[in-house]
Amino acid sequence: MTNTMYFLFLCAFLSAVTAYWHPDLPPGPYCGIDNKCCKDREDGCSHRIIDTLCYCDEFCDRYHDDCCPDYQKVCRHEDVQPLPFLNPCIHGGKFYLEGETRRVDCNTCKCVRVSDTTLSWSCENDPCIMDSDVIFGVNRGSSWRAYNYTQFQGRKLKDGLVFKLGTLPLSRETRLMGPIRHDKDINYPTHFDARERWPNYISPVVDQEWCGSDWAISIATVASDRFAIQSNGAESMVLSPQSLVSCNRNQQRGCHGGHIDVAWNFVRGKGIVDEECFPYKAADTKCPFRSKGNLIEAGCRIPVKQRTSKYKVAPPGRLSNERDIMYDIMDSGPVQAVMTVYQDFFHYRDGVYRRSPYGNQHMKGLHSVRIVGWGEERGEKYWIVANSWGCNWGENGYFRILRGANEADIESFVVTVLCDVTRAYQKK
Repeated sequence: MTNTMYFLFLCAFLSAVTAYWHPDLPPGPYCGIDNKCCKDREDGCSHRIIDTLCYCDEFCDRYHDDCCPDYQKVCRHEDVQPLPFLNPCIHGGKFYLEGETRRVDCNTCKCVRVSDTTLSWSCENDPCIMDSDVIFGVNRGSSWRAYNYTQFQGRKLKDGLVFKLGTLPLSRETRLMGPIRHDKDINYPTHFDARERWPNYISPVVDQEWCGSDWAISIATVASDRFAIQSNGAESMVLSPQSLVSCNRNQQRGCHGGHIDVAWNFVRGKGIVDEECFPYKAADTKCPFRSKGNLIEAGCRIPVKQRTSKYKVAPPGRLSNERDIMYDIMDSGPVQAVMTVYQDFFHYRDGVYRRSPYGNQHMKGLHSVRIVGWGEERGEKYWIVANSWGCNWGENGYFRILRGANEADIESFVVTVLCDVTRAYQKK
């Protein structure tokens, strides 16, 4: 440490912590010159010290701490030992006092006392969502490109796996659900995209923000798409994921996660409202609807089929075969899929995603997404999938992932559903 740096720190330290400045002043004697110690506040009971005054009356240390250095020893007969000087915490040429903090990416470092004379940094060491090693490794030769997203900067991976995902583990009964088999022996097109097949019926990408609501968003968007497609446009609207986050509270955790089977049963039994009626807020807000309230008065849209006041679906089913998934999308619209997310997926920019060997391999989470189609590029088959991290992530909010190989478990649990639409408007 240079003499100039030491002096600047000493000045700052002494001015911030008054308990440290008495021992550094000239020791005197002051009060001990004539052993004069006053009981009452007396301006005359003082002595010149450097360029100000110090006092020897009993009020000196009550409010202003302007006692003479020998006041404790002479007037109170207490032998005060000088406090030891603390070696400070230093970072980037700046001095930090005990208890002060600084940030290193997503981790916090705190200046703590490690001995009577030494302060040192105590830093968290959690993996961050963004990792330069992942970006370098992926971009060196993978089938997809990685990117450093500013919206994830300063965020811990463990928090991202909660608030950027949200799907809770499937129950044993749900995992063992028997799959629906279409067994259609047809020639499937090399490329199919629901956005091209039904350009006015596919709901936009949602940004779940810092809320673990992927379970609600994927269900609401899949249901929105399928209501429009299966009603031949009669029920073309965007449904509200906030209906599930705020109103489906039994066994659910809102922005801290939800079970997709519980949520689908909620849509089946109670239904959800449209997005304009209850906009997405990315927060655990209170459900505004009474069980017997008037939805029209609340500004909600009412389905064409008047037997119900909210949008409801039939019991959901499971798809587990690549061709069955393709047929179901081509016939009835996008489907919901549950995939496993590792650290590298947060970095996805474009290309066909395959899980890489880079980044943290131990921390993972379940993520619900919406498959809208498929394609093939240079002999590599892929799914086209809508994420819920906004349009500034991936390929305008979408990503492509290897098809037919259960990459990241995306083909392990795929959900299809029929919507409760007016029979007269059902698609032909």
